[in-house]
Amino acid sequence: MNLRELELFGTLMRVGTTTETARLLGISQPAVSGQLKRLEGRLGMSLFHRTGNRLEPTREANELFAMAMPIFSTHATIRSKLPGLRDLAEKPVAISVTPALVEGFIGSILVRAGYQNWKKRITIRVHTPEDDLRNGEADIGLQMAVPPRAEFQAHTVGKIPLVAVLPENGPLAQQPELTCARIAAYPLVCYNADWSPMGESIRRAFAAQGLAYDPACVVPFCANVCSMVRVCGGVGIVDAMTARDYIMRGLVTRPIRDLPDVSIVAFHRRHEPLRAPVQDLLSALLKYEATVQKKA
Repeated sequence: MNLRELELFGTLMRVGTTTETARLLGISQPAVSGQLKRLEGRLGMSLFHRTGNRLEPTREANELFAMAMPIFSTHATIRSKLPGLRDLAEKPVAISVTPALVEGFIGSILVRAGYQNWKKRITIRVHTPEDDLRNGEADIGLQMAVPPRAEFQAHTVGKIPLVAVLPENGPLAQQPELTCARIAAYPLVCYNADWSPMGESIRRAFAAQGLAYDPACVVPFCANVCSMVRVCGGVGIVDAMTARDYIMRGLVTRPIRDLPDVSIVAFHRRHEPLRAPVQDLLSALLKYEATVQKKA
């Protein structure tokens, strides 16, 4: 018996008439009678005796029904779970992202993923992506320079250069490009390398050249760098997207020749299947990166 025949048989056993079975299964009464006749012919035994308007199951039918009960029970469980699964599939994707990527990166990808004019809903948390994933408050984290973590599956979805931010009337502003050594000679506005993946990436680049990474002013986010350099001077290091969107009057940016680009990384909890809309957004991120690489 295939599953469709089991469904027909189980319904007949429960309701006892071909008319009610036809109604429940959404087919005609003659179709029920015809399918039952063909099933009995294939099985080589009678399953029901007709008594008036009702069908009385034979002993063979009762034994068959008892054996099939786990299947019917599983089917009922699946039906009961479907509304909850649909609700889960329709739940907005929660993405935890650092400020610079909200401003300069994620928007065009959301358009590609079908969020234009908010045809889909999304929850954006501007917080600490790694913590949000651990706490179950985000489906995907998105940030720059994420170090490898065994608990996360990471995907590089872009690369971005780092640039120096400095006062337009400062001595370094006259240089077309800078080096880490030139920057290290001035007070640095940058990030806590023990907390910030971006700070750790810059510290490693300084250390590779025998330079000390010792910021005069430690800030949490790239946008804060611009504000502090504008008010108090010094030299800051930010990603090019922040420089484009947050640069203020009185400040200029310069490329840093020996500071490598940082990766933009999307990551999620390892070994946990993604909901369909989460996978769709991740696919859009990866497709965007593939398009950029192809153009390059």
